[in-house]
Amino acid sequence: MRRKLTRSRKLASLLSLILASNATAEIVELSTIPIDASNAGTSEPQPTMDFNFSDFRGEIAAEESADSAELPLVALTQAQVPAAQPPALAPPTAPNLPTSPNVPINQLAPPALPPTTGNFGGALPTTLGATAGSYSAAPNMIGDIFGGGFSVFSGSQTVNFADYAAGTILNQGMGGGPGSANSILAFEFGTDIVPNDIFTTGTGLDTVGGGDGADTFSISEPIPPSDAMTAPGPGFVFDGGTAVFTGASGPTTAQAGVYNDGDLWYIKYSYTSTINSGSGGSSGSGVRSFIPVPGPGVSARRVKISENFSPEVRDRFFLSYSFFNDAFGGLGDISRYILGTERVLVDELISIEARLPMAGTYGSFQAIDRAESRSYELGNASLIAKAVLLRNQRLLLSSGVGMTIPTADDTILTAANREILRIENETFHILPFLGVQRRMSEKSALQGYLQLDIAANGDPVLANLTGGTLANLGTFTDSTLLHADVAANRRIYQNRRANFLRAVIANAEIHYTGTLQDSDIVSQGGLNYTNLKSNFSIVNTTLGLQFQLGDRMIVTPAFAIPLRTGLDQQFDYEAIVQLNYLR
Repeated sequence: MRRKLTRSRKLASLLSLILASNATAEIVELSTIPIDASNAGTSEPQPTMDFNFSDFRGEIAAEESADSAELPLVALTQAQVPAAQPPALAPPTAPNLPTSPNVPINQLAPPALPPTTGNFGGALPTTLGATAGSYSAAPNMIGDIFGGGFSVFSGSQTVNFADYAAGTILNQGMGGGPGSANSILAFEFGTDIVPNDIFTTGTGLDTVGGGDGADTFSISEPIPPSDAMTAPGPGFVFDGGTAVFTGASGPTTAQAGVYNDGDLWYIKYSYTSTINSGSGGSSGSGVRSFIPVPGPGVSARRVKISENFSPEVRDRFFLSYSFFNDAFGGLGDISRYILGTERVLVDELISIEARLPMAGTYGSFQAIDRAESRSYELGNASLIAKAVLLRNQRLLLSSGVGMTIPTADDTILTAANREILRIENETFHILPFLGVQRRMSEKSALQGYLQLDIAANGDPVLANLTGGTLANLGTFTDSTLLHADVAANRRIYQNRRANFLRAVIANAEIHYTGTLQDSDIVSQGGLNYTNLKSNFSIVNTTLGLQFQLGDRMIVTPAFAIPLRTGLDQQFDYEAIVQLNYLR
């Protein structure tokens, strides 16, 4: 009876396996797991024994002849042979997502960010065109300089008059007469019947001696309308003059003898105009005594490459705004704008940059007999080529050269609507530079620049205070400048998953600008054009923050303060806002 029961159990197990295999003629593997009450409920694995269907039939036959001893119960497991058709493809899974179906969906981690080597971690990236991460790796220096070429037009111009004329004694018989020191003489240089161009004044002198009477008189200023020369222009002052008895044309000094009505006299006098005398007064009625004479493109003439600049190459558009409070030399407040773009050209190694400066400032056109004029001025455009020489995990080195193009207006001074000074804007500036960045840690870096500003040619200076044809005083060549700049950058905030504010970088900078030679001087006929100061040494500091907004926008507010005084202090302070859009 027990053998029949055992055989029935095995047949039932076999039948259940056949039904589970969808009635196919599959070969299955069976394993027996002895069920031991002593280890029931434990998790320890039990020993197994594998056998196939033919072995199973052999065991049944052997058991029929065995005695009635109890056989252990078995648990059957199935390992199915793969079907003939190909298995279904597993659905794709997101990177780094757990595949266990038991993990709740709200506990699944987001995809891991790709390794970012541009945020001061690892090597600098080789493609830095348009990511906020790349900007963190090599943030821009902010800058500091005023940039205007400020010069002064000074000196004096004297206009002389000399000629011979017959003298008519106006008070003869009334205290005057031939040889009298009390005579009033009149001189005519035109065709008037009554002489009325120049008159003597005061008491005559006997400069020859011998007691033969007066031979030299002072004269009063000719008053228009007069056939004699009057003031040649606004700001000219009558220097005085003399009427000297010669008795004939040719001599210019007093001759012995007694003058008579109708004798010839040598008349000599002059007018002088002084400009930028620094006296604080006026050179003439309504004329300013000190007139600032900015070089062409004031506030935007000289270009400092390190402003809103990085040793790294990148694709970007940018706008820089600077407000200079009380600029030196009497230029007042200045608002300067710089529009620019930078484009990477070759394998993230070479870029070309273009800048166009503009300013609301002291105008390039001034009338010395009117109040100062302020206008919106276009500066000198510039092109800058930059190449990366070395880029590794800690160091970034680049170099290049820039060039300014004379797109600004000429500088012009007028008096009484007549041009008295013109400085023609013709100078091209060559700007070689070297830039370096050293990463000190994951969050901190130092960067620095050395740059020269070399005038390749000069600006012609033409002047004539009389308002006549301008005379060429010469060519003025700007002094060579040296710029040295150092900045410390530190990332103080970062959230790369943020939709708006991704990072904040703090900048602390120190800037030096100095001349490498004395200022050029253009001088002729008593007129001079030169820099306001022969040499200067400018030191400024700049503090600012750079905000990364999203993937492409960088907003930089900053503040620059001069550390020197006198004419080495170009302004009281500079307020700065820079926008960079990374393409």
